[in-house]
Amino acid sequence: MSVKALKKGDKVVMHTCIEAEAHNGKIWTCRTDEFKHHPKHDYTVVMLEGFSGSFQTEYLQKVNI
Repeated sequence: MSVKALKKGDKVVMHTCIEAEAHNGKIWTCRTDEFKHHPKHDYTVVMLEGFSGSFQTEYLQKVNI
């Protein structure tokens, strides 16, 4: 889980996952604040503009533009 929660509108890049290889260097915009799909999950996700489904925040790095 990230130290500081991602928020709607934040810009991020993917890292250390298979999707990062396919989208190397692409900057994504968060469509949602980070959240848990289920209270028992020990990880958080966000929805990204132009990406189908949720994405685990562990593999996202916030960038400042």
